Amino acid sequence: MVAKEKKTITVIGPGRMGLGIALAFALNGFGVTLVDGKERTDEACRTVEGKAKEELRSNVKLLRKIGFLKGPSERVLRRISFSRDLKPENFKVPFVFEAIPEKPDWKIELFRKVSPLLQKNTILASATSTIDLKTLKRGLNNPERLLITHWLNPAFIIPLVEVAVSEETDARAIDRMKKVLTKIGKVPVVLRDSPGFIIPRIQALAMNEAIRIFEEGVATAEDIDTAIKTGFAFRLGVLGLLEFVDLGGLDILYYADDFLSTAFKSERFKIP
Repeated sequence: MVAKEKKTITVIGPGRMGLGIALAFALNGFGVTLVDGKERTDEACRTVEGKAKEELRSNVKLLRKIGFLKGPSERVLRRISFSRDLKPENFKVPFVFEAIPEKPDWKIELFRKVSPLLQKNTILASATSTIDLKTLKRGLNNPERLLITHWLNPAFIIPLVEVAVSEETDARAIDRMKKVLTKIGKVPVVLRDSPGFIIPRIQALAMNEAIRIFEEGVATAEDIDTAIKTGFAFRLGVLGLLEFVDLGGLDILYYADDFLSTAFKSERFKIP
């Protein structure tokens, strides 16, 4: 159970997503080791670490400004330590989060290096937004403890974390991940590993349609964004898409889709 596990995690990758994940845990009392893992010169390492610390301070300052942070800022920042190496002691933790760039070969190679260092019960979570588990598991001897945690930027603010799993993923690993994410105030949603997960898949369609509306000269970019902020997104903050379909009625959706498909002569509005 999470209550009996050490409140320490390791994050690999000091980029924006890695920093966001590290801060999300540090804000909730976890000790975090942020590992670079990429071979660099000493000077380059110092530069990367300096930029990471600067971004963390900036994010903490933002949280204080909007009222998310009440305690001392330095206390939060002190919970995050930096390491340049994939040392065994960095992986004596219950959870390891990978957040390096979206290159399959890089991730697979990293997993090959990290896999022998993981403890028996350590869960490895990739923050990928595009690469499936079937590809990622090539770098592991124990794919049952591998899953995907798809965070949304900024990771230290947005509650949702999509947890993508495969048939090989151990049920206890899923349960432990859900519990630790809930413990830091996140809302985990478990789904079968599928391209685009939930949010990116829906978001891609919506963004493409917004661009089409702009390109067709139907509305200005500013008015399109205003319509989304004050209408579409405002409503979705209360009702989910399927809740809204249920509330409005499937017949309404059917007729709307039928009309749009005919009007635009396009398969993209085809009734599912």
